[in-house]
Amino acid sequence: MYARVSTEDQNVNQQMDYLKEWAKNNSHNVVKVVKDIESGITPLVDRKRFRKLLDDSLNDAMDAIAIVNLDRLTRNWEDVVFIENHFREHWETCKLISTGDEINLSNANGRFMFRVRMAVCCYMPEDMREKQRIGIERAKLEGKYKGRKPGSKNKI
Repeated sequence: MYARVSTEDQNVNQQMDYLKEWAKNNSHNVVKVVKDIESGITPLVDRKRFRKLLDDSLNDAMDAIAIVNLDRLTRNWEDVVFIENHFREHWETCKLISTGDEINLSNANGRFMFRVRMAVCCYMPEDMREKQRIGIERAKLEGKYKGRKPGSKNKI
């Protein structure tokens, strides 16, 4: 099982509790639990815990990696290609299960639906950042925005 939140203010245990209950109700044995506190902006290749989980899935007795929703994996298109390629190559031995999305990377229709769902996941944060930039520019022109407060960690 893999659970990820973007900030330390969020509770990754909430996802884990849900996944454990889902696994129990769907007759899955939990072999490994991975909790990540990483921004969705961080590429998967840079998420050490996720990469180790993928490596372990090739060597351990795991037949699937379960997540709550696809957007918990990534919102970067480059990562989508990486995920699809990895699971297509290893689909017979380790599947990707999302409790919120039907995934089947073994056929064209399943890959299409995965790509459509992931396109939506990638679109949303990009769209929000564009709208935020427009709002900040407008606020600057109106003299209402003077920049981030010193020490602010928020990025646009």
